[in-house]
Amino acid sequence: MNLQNKVVLITGASSGIGEAAAMAFDAAGAKLVLAARRKDRLLTIASKLKHAVALEVDLNDTSQAVEMIEQAISHFARIDILINNAASIIVTPAETVSSEDLLQAFRTNLLAPVAATQRAIVYMKQQGGGHIINIGSPGFMMGIPFYSPYVCSKAAFSAWTRTIQAEWAGTEIRISEFFPGYIRTDSKPESRIGEIKQDLLMDPDQNFLTKKFAGPKTPEVVARQLVKLAMHPKTLAYSGFAVQLGAFISNIPSFRLSIASQMARTALKKMKLKN
Repeated sequence: MNLQNKVVLITGASSGIGEAAAMAFDAAGAKLVLAARRKDRLLTIASKLKHAVALEVDLNDTSQAVEMIEQAISHFARIDILINNAASIIVTPAETVSSEDLLQAFRTNLLAPVAATQRAIVYMKQQGGGHIINIGSPGFMMGIPFYSPYVCSKAAFSAWTRTIQAEWAGTEIRISEFFPGYIRTDSKPESRIGEIKQDLLMDPDQNFLTKKFAGPKTPEVVARQLVKLAMHPKTLAYSGFAVQLGAFISNIPSFRLSIASQMARTALKKMKLKN
């Protein structure tokens, strides 16, 4: 697909993958709809792009997800690509995770993209086609310690993505699932265990496989992969071989548990040192 003048809506566009993707799609000639909670940050990003509109949206509210689609249509009259990227990331021990933490994660990471997608495809069908790109996480297969609200909701999101891929196969609506792996960003998760750093799960003494799976990529690398995926749609894409390897290893119980438990020990050690 040639992206020139295609309308691309990106959620979670105020930082990280979303911000980098906005820059990358702009460079490819697309028109952008940027959605996130931080309107001031979105306006700053939009001012650097050729054709972009900023929408203040809280995806913890599904009604705002639907209204986001309507506003995008009102501005550009179409949506060619919807990138469901926004995510709620809450760090907390699994044995003390609250119902509200889980509900918050599921509202943002599943219910909102479902609502946005259902509304977007109405217009995509009218215009003769469209592409949904759902940003998943292979972390649910590994069982990333202390991130249970995130990985549980992402597991559900992946299941839904694969369901609609089956239901809409052979139609004018393309559905892609994208696994970026661990990304180095300036966005901090909501922590229930006090101040934490992004490298909570990483240890320089970890074994090779753990380093390979947990090593972070930059948002810019992922953004280039997303542009490539938009131009050449695939059912499932990874941001790199290491992520694909990690997803494969996650299906081997002994390796999966070895890697995830090492991450847990690393996190516990850092929490004890901090306290």
